Amino acid sequence: MNLGHGGNGQSIVLSGEMYKAISEILSELASKTRARTIIFSDMNGHPITQRGTSADINISNMSALAAGGFSATAEIAKLIGEKKQFKFIFHEGENHNVYFSNVGDNFLLILIFDSQTALGMIRIYTKRAIDALNELIYQVKEDEQKATQFVDVDFNKYLNEELDKAFNF
Repeated sequence: MNLGHGGNGQSIVLSGEMYKAISEILSELASKTRARTIIFSDMNGHPITQRGTSADINISNMSALAAGGFSATAEIAKLIGEKKQFKFIFHEGENHNVYFSNVGDNFLLILIFDSQTALGMIRIYTKRAIDALNELIYQVKEDEQKATQFVDVDFNKYLNEELDKAFNF
């Protein structure tokens, strides 16, 4: 599964196993926070997976709007001299609250929860989930780099052998 782009513009591809691991992290977050809906998307606003009820929420629109909001606040962070974007955004409503959090530089975690739920609890469990998600994403990137290096070494070796054969009649 293609999971967005890394900082160098390369796609990050997740195996079914990694997708399952992300889904398990979100399921655990949902059970601990009792969030109504949890969405994991890329920073371009493309939803990757979600947990909870979403019948009355357009997940694609929510992801796109959240990504746009996060992008706007990143510019605000720059204007006030922050070197990095804000880590989270919180919107408080009468009945529901929304908590947006970045996951690394390329992903966004969105929690929609009842206004009676303690924000402190949301922050603690979301931080733990983000740490676990970052670890998984880091592992995927590391595995892809190792695979690319292995392929590059193999290709170069094969190419050199073929060139030697071609010029050594």
